[in-house]
Amino acid sequence: MILNFLSCNLSDKKTEPQKGKEMFGLFKKKTEKKTEVLSHADYNLIFDNKEVEETPIELLEIGMLNVPSGQIVVCDPLVYSETKPLTRTVKPGKYPIKIYIAKTKDSGDRYAIAKLEFSEKKAEKWVMALREEDNISELTDEADYFGFPVDAGLGGFYDFQSGKEYVKFESDFMKANPDGNIYDDLFASEFKKNAKDQNDKTDYGDWINFQLPNSELNITMFHSGYGDGTYPSYWGIDKDGEIVSLVIDFLVLLVPEYE
Repeated sequence: MILNFLSCNLSDKKTEPQKGKEMFGLFKKKTEKKTEVLSHADYNLIFDNKEVEETPIELLEIGMLNVPSGQIVVCDPLVYSETKPLTRTVKPGKYPIKIYIAKTKDSGDRYAIAKLEFSEKKAEKWVMALREEDNISELTDEADYFGFPVDAGLGGFYDFQSGKEYVKFESDFMKANPDGNIYDDLFASEFKKNAKDQNDKTDYGDWINFQLPNSELNITMFHSGYGDGTYPSYWGIDKDGEIVSLVIDFLVLLVPEYE
């Protein structure tokens, strides 16, 4: 699904033909195939500063993600647990997940960026993360982008292998609890364990790092910016062309304005 930033979205910037170019060069530019889409933002501004756009930033670390297959899924796990993995792959291992929280004046704490960190090296560019069905030639407007849908107010990272096990776990849970609800009957108490104030009945917790039973596999879920919508993710690429991170942009900070 293609999204447009004008309805709360973003994309790569189109390159307009320059005056004075010879016809051969102009023709070549028009037929040149787009190979990647860059983010509108440099997320290092959020990672390296305690305040962005007059908004304080707080770092929350939610533990490690086990990545046995190297294939990463980004999705709303409660609704879209069978989402296909991203096309790029990473070296199998265990990697930290960091959440950058924007402490906004009008809307309280909002999860702005979620980062799965493969290396401490600094990204030099941010390339839109895609799934097999995404065709970047379809992104015809500078405000277009591909993202993942959120319908339960949650985003998450997990390995594709973990996702397949989670789908089975979810199915088995519902068979055993046909009148139940996996959030109310299971995950609500897991989220509550991570509430800042355990004595506050209105603090339900904002994230979980859930280990699948009898397994080393895990999945993560965390609040998504301002809630439901469609959010893009980007690979952080260093100066040597290596993947150093994967971020989810919840469109809270560094959001561009398009005419």
